[in-house]
Amino acid sequence: MKLLALLFLPIFSFAQIKLDKKISLLNNKVEILAPKELSNMTDELWHIKYHNNPRTTVALSDENGEINLLIDDTQQPVAPYQLGDYKEFEIKSLKEKRRDVKILGQGIKKVNGRTVGFIKFSSQASDQNVFNFLFFVSVNGKLLLFSFNCIEKLQITWEKVADGILDSIKIK
Repeated sequence: MKLLALLFLPIFSFAQIKLDKKISLLNNKVEILAPKELSNMTDELWHIKYHNNPRTTVALSDENGEINLLIDDTQQPVAPYQLGDYKEFEIKSLKEKRRDVKILGQGIKKVNGRTVGFIKFSSQASDQNVFNFLFFVSVNGKLLLFSFNCIEKLQITWEKVADGILDSIKIK
């Protein structure tokens, strides 16, 4: 059995998604890593997925629109010590707006010396369940919001990638 597992190990390691695209934000004040599989979302796809909502600062997607990373410089004032309260507010809002939301994880952690809040949850789209991962940080006293989502069948692979994106946040 161990030999069989070793034979398949190279296959799994090639399937691993790498964070090999550097994204700089806010005049190079913030840097994250993302996979090259995500590219700029077309206006047509934005309209299909997010209708008439204002486009975020960064909107990336895979070619099928099944995996998305949005980054929004909200200009909402927030201090690092307020991120826990913001997290609780977002969880409450999610649950009030949508009965289908199931919280999968939440917390506050230090990433490269900065406080980052996060919420993982599932929700129902029109035709299937979606894994959502919100994470947020205070930059220059303003909320920088990251929203990652993918269809549920891709969650096993892409949740680890999203964790890596969060862990790659660097603020200069």
